[in-house]
Amino acid sequence: MRLRVPLLLAAVAATGLLTAQPATATTAATVPYAADSGDSCKRGSTEGSLEWVTGPVIKPTVKVTGTLSDEREFSTCAPDALYSRASFSAYHGSDKVAGGQVKADDATVPVALTLADASGVRTIDRVVVQVCRYSNSPVGISYCGPAKEYKAP
Repeated sequence: MRLRVPLLLAAVAATGLLTAQPATATTAATVPYAADSGDSCKRGSTEGSLEWVTGPVIKPTVKVTGTLSDEREFSTCAPDALYSRASFSAYHGSDKVAGGQVKADDATVPVALTLADASGVRTIDRVVVQVCRYSNSPVGISYCGPAKEYKAP
């Protein structure tokens, strides 16, 4: 009889833990993004998704996934000596709270960034994506396509 009581209590506790629902839930919403270098050949371009992850217990973040392409394989334009850089800037109101960049040179590379306020408190209400092209030499031209703004859903 003495052995049954602890086993019974352990079984009741395990059942309670297995059926308990979390008090708060994490929410996520995904928004597609796309931006290019703004030239007629679209030599630099990025596309993918922005996933806003929020919740009262976790740090608010935006997960950026996709690709950045520089000098697409099938183009009527001659290759140049420039590379592409995609920048992702996260804002809370007018304050920039996080950012990240990805570089591609005559290739397609994956984009995998997590943007979050360093303090972990402020949410991100918009992300600005822009593709710029830069010279591989110390002296040369550079230019940027239009900045694209994506608001939190």
